[in-house]
Amino acid sequence: MLHILSIENRSQVNELFAKYNPREQSWLVSDLRTKFELQQKILARDGQYIDESVLRASDLWKMLLKRLEPRLRLVSDPFARSLLRTIMDDNADVLGVNSSAEDTVFSYIDQLAAIIFHPDGSKRLDEWFETHEEAKNRWRDWYLRARFCAIKLIEEYNVITSDWITSYLQNFNELERVWNIPLIVDLSGEISRVEAEILRVISRSIDVIVLEPSPEWRKDFHFLLRPYEDLRGQAASVGKLQPVAKTEKKTDVLRFSGMLAEIKNSVGQAREWLSSGIEALSIAIVAPDIETYWPVLQSFLAEEGIPYQKDITHKAQSLPSVTRWLATLRSKSGRLSSSDLEISFFDKHESQQVRYEEFKALFKSLYVNEDLARNEIVHKIFSDQLDVTGLVTRDEFVLKALSYWNSNETEIVQLVLRELLQNATANTKLIWKEWLSYLESIVAAKEFSLEKGEPSGILVTKLMSAHSEKALYRIFLGMTDEALKVKNKTQLSGQDYFELAKDIGFYLDNPDQSDLEFELRLLAEANSKYDIYCFGATDLSGSLCSPSTFWMSLSGEDHEHLTLPKETRWDELQYSELASGRQWLDARRSEVEARIDMDLGHQPTPAIVLKDLPRISASAIESFLECPFIFAAQRYFKLKDLPDIDLDVDHRTRGQLAHALFERLTIEPMRFDWTVSELDELLESARKEKELIFADERLWQPLKKKHIQLGTRFLDFEKKWREEFKKTKTLAREKRFEFYLDPKTEELSREPIAGGFRISGQIDRIDGNDQKHLIVLDYKSSAGGITSHSSWLKNNQLQLLFYMWVLEKALMEDVKGEVIGLFYYIFRTFDRKGFKIEDLAGHLYPASKRKDKNATFEAKELYLTEFSKVLMMTLDRIRQGEVSPVPADDQTCNTCEWRRQCRAPHLN
Repeated sequence: MLHILSIENRSQVNELFAKYNPREQSWLVSDLRTKFELQQKILARDGQYIDESVLRASDLWKMLLKRLEPRLRLVSDPFARSLLRTIMDDNADVLGVNSSAEDTVFSYIDQLAAIIFHPDGSKRLDEWFETHEEAKNRWRDWYLRARFCAIKLIEEYNVITSDWITSYLQNFNELERVWNIPLIVDLSGEISRVEAEILRVISRSIDVIVLEPSPEWRKDFHFLLRPYEDLRGQAASVGKLQPVAKTEKKTDVLRFSGMLAEIKNSVGQAREWLSSGIEALSIAIVAPDIETYWPVLQSFLAEEGIPYQKDITHKAQSLPSVTRWLATLRSKSGRLSSSDLEISFFDKHESQQVRYEEFKALFKSLYVNEDLARNEIVHKIFSDQLDVTGLVTRDEFVLKALSYWNSNETEIVQLVLRELLQNATANTKLIWKEWLSYLESIVAAKEFSLEKGEPSGILVTKLMSAHSEKALYRIFLGMTDEALKVKNKTQLSGQDYFELAKDIGFYLDNPDQSDLEFELRLLAEANSKYDIYCFGATDLSGSLCSPSTFWMSLSGEDHEHLTLPKETRWDELQYSELASGRQWLDARRSEVEARIDMDLGHQPTPAIVLKDLPRISASAIESFLECPFIFAAQRYFKLKDLPDIDLDVDHRTRGQLAHALFERLTIEPMRFDWTVSELDELLESARKEKELIFADERLWQPLKKKHIQLGTRFLDFEKKWREEFKKTKTLAREKRFEFYLDPKTEELSREPIAGGFRISGQIDRIDGNDQKHLIVLDYKSSAGGITSHSSWLKNNQLQLLFYMWVLEKALMEDVKGEVIGLFYYIFRTFDRKGFKIEDLAGHLYPASKRKDKNATFEAKELYLTEFSKVLMMTLDRIRQGEVSPVPADDQTCNTCEWRRQCRAPHLN
């Protein structure tokens, strides 16, 4: 028979528990922690208990299903989703959507299971849609898709998830035949209309006592508590438990800047309670989702030395061996991604042959398997792809997947595969992609225990498991709307839920009435001595949060008042003037403080000791003067900033191609009758020689066409130029040079000098005439960043001055003469900008339109003198090991590739 007992407070349950016989009755609860606590109470009272003494509701429903429908297998949500995606792809024409809509369809099955599995559910809903046209247009098609897929899962695949069991049990009238143990039902707000109906049917043959929460404010949750009203109408008796006198309690309502402040205050408060003599078992830290807080909260509790009951667990997917395994499987399955390729490649010994920066530049953007050919070593390893076509059985998938497991840590892979084998039968067939997605879902959810919680420690738990007689000092975290409200993933509106209940009697779980809020209010009325309710204005990622209605309704200090968190052990360590007792810090204290002073700019960065002097070039000198740290990153630390290969061809590749084109077109005697086919062949040859790689081979043809046009325009311009300046000859193209310089004596030599700098470089082009006059040309794609020659020294633009200095010192054997011009050759517009001696205009270049007072021999000699001083001073600073992160202009840091590694004071 069915009996209803109303309770206003959780403390009233003690009266019923005193009469409860665990050998003849089952106490039904909603969560594992409450089940465990009740078992401990029974053990303390009676010395023993049987498995059925205390049951979770979900365990009871599973037992009933197994006895009534043994053909159905209970599977996890991830496996059901994998099967669902298969069904949706196989029936995409019928459904109108494919597996990309799997999450939406699964949400509809979860939400509408009570209607989908009810014998008359579809008929009643169709009738309801006839009078609710707007709702019909909004979500009827999704309901039909969800129903189609759910029936397929049940009838063809013989699987069901735990959330659907009670809805499916509606189809059986003989429920009382398979259960004969009297029940005490203690589910609070976590009871659905379908579960209430199952309990009513069971009560026809056994006694079922239902504890109905009846607080004064129950009308605020009328929809959530409607199942109890239905049971009242069917009950043989309705009674009340004896009221319990409410104890006085202290309540604080606190607002914090964020979740971290909530955590600090909670730990500080727990420490104060423990220091005042309160037992750890009497303290509870509760949150709607405690896992959000736990990683940070655990660190603070551990440092504080506060014991806690919660286990320390680790996600399987955080283990390097598991990460590498999944990355390799994805890479071998054609699911290319830069991160997966990186993880799986650098786990192999062949990776030692490829620099990391080169790998990142080559494979940052991946699109198709052919992209692996960008590097021969990578292509050799990953070109042999798995055959992922057709259906694959469970055992075939497990065998192939295990063949790529290359770690001695077998415990975790056993844990993962055990769940896969439990959910999928040997004859289950899915495509490889679905098996791999399912494996990823298992890994993402699977946890393993690193350290067991302390049974006598403080209680750290989620809101739905927070009922405890022992916890009298409670801290509630996360009192936000975001944490307490359930997100609705379907198109059903709040009005739809109410009208479905009113018109056809289906009380679905309404997201607008959260069982979390209900449980929170029940907990607030439970007996305790001190409750603290905390709201953090931001989460751990910095996103803004909204205070919950319940928190706002509590009386206390001004809800806008911001509370400073209590101090913790971490604060003491940070601010303490005393030695911390940590050996690693005590031994390095002076070093750490010195490093901090350097980061703050209070002390100079010490010079490094050079074993060998670095190689010097024009760009190296400019880099050092721009910022010594940039020079150090490139020359000492050997860091590289290579352009990424992507669909947008980088400037470096374009520049290499243009330089190679001009180098070949300016071979003397210079031809001006190159045909398009000859230019085509020239560019193909240049690409092969330079080993240029493109993200997509289709990018090459338009780029080549563009450079053929560039070559034609270049020839036309050069022909006109040489018709005007007939004695012009190109004396050198991409001309390399190398010599040695003693920084102490300033001696120059083409032979190595002990303790000297090796200086090298490459000049794009040198033109000259029969009078031994020379001009230096440096190709540029645009005029961006180019300044007038009068500002070159000031702006540290020393490249052309450096080349002039080399030529004037006669450091090139086969190029002799006097430099009379230095030009940036802008090949987009074919302009020449730079320095020239006006008195010699007409020989190799035209006269300026406006008189330039600095275009003289005297100015040239001054440039050489000043450059020589800058060069020697810079080489001396390099020789002394200067690496200070002091840029010539702080704006340089905004675009510097090494700013993440830099310790410049203004960046700290």
